[in-house]
Amino acid sequence: MAIRIITDSSSDFDRTYAKELGIDVVPMSIQFGDTSYLDGVTLNKADFYRLLLSGKENPSTAQPAPSDFLTLLEQVKAAGDEAVVLPISSVLSGTYQSACIAKDMCGYSPVEIVDTRSATAGIQLLAEHACKLRDQGRSAQEIARELEELKDRIRIFALIDTLEYLRRGGRLSSLQAGLGTVTKLKPVISVRDGAVVVVGKAFGVSAAMKQLLKFLSEHPVDNAFPAFALYSDDESRVDDFLPKLRELDLLPKELRRCSIGPTIGTHIGPGAVGMAYVERL
Repeated sequence: MAIRIITDSSSDFDRTYAKELGIDVVPMSIQFGDTSYLDGVTLNKADFYRLLLSGKENPSTAQPAPSDFLTLLEQVKAAGDEAVVLPISSVLSGTYQSACIAKDMCGYSPVEIVDTRSATAGIQLLAEHACKLRDQGRSAQEIARELEELKDRIRIFALIDTLEYLRRGGRLSSLQAGLGTVTKLKPVISVRDGAVVVVGKAFGVSAAMKQLLKFLSEHPVDNAFPAFALYSDDESRVDDFLPKLRELDLLPKELRRCSIGPTIGTHIGPGAVGMAYVERL
């Protein structure tokens, strides 16, 4: 009996790496005008940001259909295996509901669906830990139980360049976004209770970076897990970010890089930099 680990493309996994780990990735849909793409299948991250920055069309994202999960779950059922499904936060998308519907349609109980309450590399942290537990011989139920505890320690903090994309996504009023543009406010965001929220604002990038570093120092990294330096379109922002982490002794023991994909990139736009990690107890 094997255990399948399933997530969606909001996790921003490198597809080759996910395959090496034995993780199935169900793609989200990205819509630019009349053209629909499958995240990571017919649209890569570089092309997404190119289209976003062209300004011609404001993108929207759509959750996978239950049938997308059902295809994989039917394979699990036919093989007599178990599955752990790790979709994006139910607050951000209906993907979790699609997975639950697929489980009901499949009528197969050894399937555990965990509401990650997270996104991007936060999901990767959970999925990689699930793989580690799987390889230790743990059952799907045992893995899900441990992930339910771990997910409350996942932290994501990021500095973003503008409030405009949050406004377009309906997460800020036009007045709030307009004020940010006029005063050159730079927001710091986090994922809290499964939602993307603005936790700080400052005048200019330098002051906002100090706020970001303050949040990271107040929520220290657990070096028993990897951490991820996040960026949207411009990886050079990570190169500027790392010396600041090192100077304050905030640099994680294992720090990987993760490009934020279309699902979250639609809402935060280009120019973001931050970190996803497990907080130390």
